Amino acid sequence: MHESTAPEPAEAKPAPRRTGKQWTTALLRDLLNWSARKPIPLSEEQQPIAHSSDVRMVVWAFVGTDLVTGILVDTMVPPVGRVIHLLWILFSLVFSLGFCAMTARAPHLLDASELHLRTGPFRDLTIPVEALESVRVAHSSSHGHGLRRVPDEDDAVACTVGSATNLVIDLREPLLVELRKGEPVLAKRIRTVADEPAAAARLISGAITRGVQR
Repeated sequence: MHESTAPEPAEAKPAPRRTGKQWTTALLRDLLNWSARKPIPLSEEQQPIAHSSDVRMVVWAFVGTDLVTGILVDTMVPPVGRVIHLLWILFSLVFSLGFCAMTARAPHLLDASELHLRTGPFRDLTIPVEALESVRVAHSSSHGHGLRRVPDEDDAVACTVGSATNLVIDLREPLLVELRKGEPVLAKRIRTVADEPAAAARLISGAITRGVQR
């Protein structure tokens, strides 16, 4: 008599970690395209879900404060140090605006087969639509950023730019999610964020329904 064995859990697909060169290239490319207001490249089937506008607003506030502070400090810096100070201001400005560009040009993407949760400069997560069971609006927070564990929830991961989450996606079966640090998580729940959570929930729910009907 043969012993029965449980099937291996399906595995979600996190995006590989970028090298420093890849990260810098992506930041500068997105900043140039964002400044030029170039459309985000999408396939005919992909539907974008905007996210992280609140994080960008905070970064914009810091940029404005830094510029005002930098101008005031520049009047007190000796002439020999102004070039270095100017380069530092320029670096800070490019980095901050590049961060905004990377998140603005990386919406979540939904098509008939996959839900691609994206976090701009951090790691992404791709989930098959057939693995999704339901989605609901639920405001919460999870310390950290990118793809990570959710404290006090052994079977959940979060995939966001900031700590806030407002969408909870329940899965039909546990998915094995590889993290940048630590052991993989056998996730039954994904926490993420959208600028318009109710509209995003309806969009994802529609994809789940169509997937069931196929």
